[in-house]
Amino acid sequence: FYHRIKQKLEQYWGNNIQKKAHMLWKSGRRVPASENRITSLEVTLDNRGNIVHVNVKGSSGIRELDEAAIESFNKAGPFPNPPKGMVKNGLARIEWGFVVKS
Repeated sequence: FYHRIKQKLEQYWGNNIQKKAHMLWKSGRRVPASENRITSLEVTLDNRGNIVHVNVKGSSGIRELDEAAIESFNKAGPFPNPPKGMVKNGLARIEWGFVVKS
């Protein structure tokens, strides 16, 4: 299940982060080279794997990077067949981290 999510996310994450990085550059802002930036998301799925909600649990500190993570998840979904053990009261929650290394 997680491997399928990763494969689908990879289709969108690279493109989204490049667009956001270009926006940062055009605005004169930069990602500090000394730090990795991590966006942690909590994603709620229904029992069919449709995305119900995406919440930022931990911000990278750069709005555009957090937005790229959320957009990637929303574009990559749905994620069919969540394992039955993950589904409680019709919902499954997963946590996912996105790292931008600089």
